[in-house]
Amino acid sequence: MDCPICSVDLSCIDYFGKVKYAEHYWIYPQSWIEKEGDIYKCNNEDCEGFQEVYHTHGNSNELHDGHP
Repeated sequence: MDCPICSVDLSCIDYFGKVKYAEHYWIYPQSWIEKEGDIYKCNNEDCEGFQEVYHTHGNSNELHDGHP
């Protein structure tokens, strides 16, 4: 994915989602994150004055500004 400002390739730095718990949490106390999208960051120094973090929802390649 390319940065919309400088066209440099964005780095995927994290993902976001909702916390899910096991159905029988008293037997299986694990929890996990149900992924909803990815968070990207532009590493170009020229973008520091602009938006440098973006996110996507689901399998979409549409970038949204900032953290979700």
